Amino acid sequence: MKTEQLYRAAAAAAILGGAARIAAAFPLGLALPEAEALYAVIDMLLLAGLIGLYLDRAHALGFLGLAAFALAFASLSLIGGPDADPWGFSTYREGATALAIAMAGLSIAWISRGQKPIWPPLLWFASLAAGGALTQAPGLEPLALHLAGVLFGAGFVAAGAALLRRPATT
Repeated sequence: MKTEQLYRAAAAAAILGGAARIAAAFPLGLALPEAEALYAVIDMLLLAGLIGLYLDRAHALGFLGLAAFALAFASLSLIGGPDADPWGFSTYREGATALAIAMAGLSIAWISRGQKPIWPPLLWFASLAAGGALTQAPGLEPLALHLAGVLFGAGFVAAGAALLRRPATT
């Protein structure tokens, strides 16, 4: 398989995973097993998309980009399983928090190194703000978490669309 095909596949995964994450922020009427399966597919798509997004920019993102990518990779792997707490804490909640922080780090590397477009990191920052700050407001937690999911997914859709427009290399 050629490198360009891998980037296109990663772009498609980022777009599909992001769009599915946006959809999952709204009530879909799924039973628990179906909802868990949907989130597992979303996490796998986002992971595949993240790999392509990082590799396309690895040369520019520096150590912060690498560290953020590694944390995001591990976090997506952690939250991809069933909602269990084998270690006495919610692996999903902690993994999602680590993922939000990782995406903020990746966004800082992206912006500070002049990567374009700027929309993906801005959407990931907005997701972190919605998931962090707005959840502290009384009564806004459910809305904030839905908004954070929509913004997070939109960041992946925007990044995947940019990866699709990537110029072909020879």
